[in-house]
Amino acid sequence: MRVLVELLGPLAKLAGSDEVWVEVGRGACVLEALRALCKALPPLSIIFDPDTGDPRTNFLILLNGRDADVLGGLEARLREGDKLSLIPLMRL
Repeated sequence: MRVLVELLGPLAKLAGSDEVWVEVGRGACVLEALRALCKALPPLSIIFDPDTGDPRTNFLILLNGRDADVLGGLEARLREGDKLSLIPLMRL
């Protein structure tokens, strides 16, 4: 199934586009979609911590416009055509 990933700020520049369709298996979760995204576009692997292999905490992940954390976090299940938005957070 396909999931649309919206990339904001410097992520869009790294990807060369502000939207990317990612192919994932049926019933995939947010984490699997993020891994598929980075496999397709290696420069985006900066969203993962190289030491832990987990997504960095300085990115807000939205699933269909809602904070993914309230929908199950990285384990939230995806459906065909869902939209993930990756928003880099800047801490001051």
